Amino acid sequence: MKTTPVRRGAGMIAAGALVAGALAALPMSAAQAAEATTDYSCHYTSFGPYDAALKTDFASTTVKKGESISLDGAATYAWGSGWSDLARRLQMEFKSVSATIPVFVNGTEFAKPATLSFADSAVAVPAAGNMVWNGTLDLPSIPTSTTGPVTISLGKADFGMLAKLSFSNGAFVPADVNCALVGDAPNIASVTVDPAGTLAPVAALKATGKVAVGQRLTATGGTTNPASSVSYQWLVGGKVAGSGAAYVLKPADLGKAVAVRSTATRVGYVTRVTTANVGKVAAGTFAVKGKAKITGKAKVGKKIKVKAGKAAGAKVKYQWLKNGKAIKGAKGKTLKLKKSFKGKKISVKVTYSKAGYKTVTQKTKAVKVKK
Repeated sequence: MKTTPVRRGAGMIAAGALVAGALAALPMSAAQAAEATTDYSCHYTSFGPYDAALKTDFASTTVKKGESISLDGAATYAWGSGWSDLARRLQMEFKSVSATIPVFVNGTEFAKPATLSFADSAVAVPAAGNMVWNGTLDLPSIPTSTTGPVTISLGKADFGMLAKLSFSNGAFVPADVNCALVGDAPNIASVTVDPAGTLAPVAALKATGKVAVGQRLTATGGTTNPASSVSYQWLVGGKVAGSGAAYVLKPADLGKAVAVRSTATRVGYVTRVTTANVGKVAAGTFAVKGKAKITGKAKVGKKIKVKAGKAAGAKVKYQWLKNGKAIKGAKGKTLKLKKSFKGKKISVKVTYSKAGYKTVTQKTKAVKVKK
């Protein structure tokens, strides 16, 4: 989360606030951090010490627990007369100037430092007076985990740059300038971390679709104000069976209770979890393409055959019938017509079955057995 810089004085620009989790031993309210000057004593090779100061003006702010706040804004690095005069004597020019500065949150050094950087046009050496470099201070994004006030301060400043001097034959050479803190570092920013907010429900969580094996259920709702990221999980028999806005009921789900759970998340707010019962899973239905039929000549001594309809994934069983009654042991695709079948009507009951689905039964047209 970025905060808006606020300018309070010439060359000094405020730019937000930082937050960390180490909040103990602080007063109950965060103090306003107005204009602050961090003093340094700098050395360049064997030259120094030279006075310098980093000037900032950060406005305090408030965030919710869980939000990460990063700061990037303007700052001014003012050099004293010693370094400014040396730069003129050595006819120095600078470019590619930046500094690494440790960040302290409530007095504890944070894992990542800040970076102070300058455009080449901002690091000129004036003909008279002290050098004042206007640059950009980028502080790391720091997460919050507890509530309360937080203060920010800076540590030493280690500069890296390219410098051209009167004795460098017109070339820019690497130069390091190390600046140590002078005295106690002032607080440059403060922030108050409030408790996480509450996500208010907007649209109720629900699932649509037939609660039967093979059917697709679709979840909607579970949305909040303010807007949040909503994810869905499907629970079958109390256990997570799938995720996403849609779920296709499986044969293994037959007879079990189905529910959908929504989880609404937003940084700085308490996660909202809602569960809605959908129902008990019934057996599904499937279609058989085409009707079963008997092929072949229905004459004594001949074989006739049954051709079933098409049903993907279904197990097919047959039962031959004589005058509507089951013929013992006649459960194959073919049937040899005996003399005793003469004049009788032969048909087949075809059964299609799939796990988790209702059984489908077809009966062929009967054929009369001829001599």
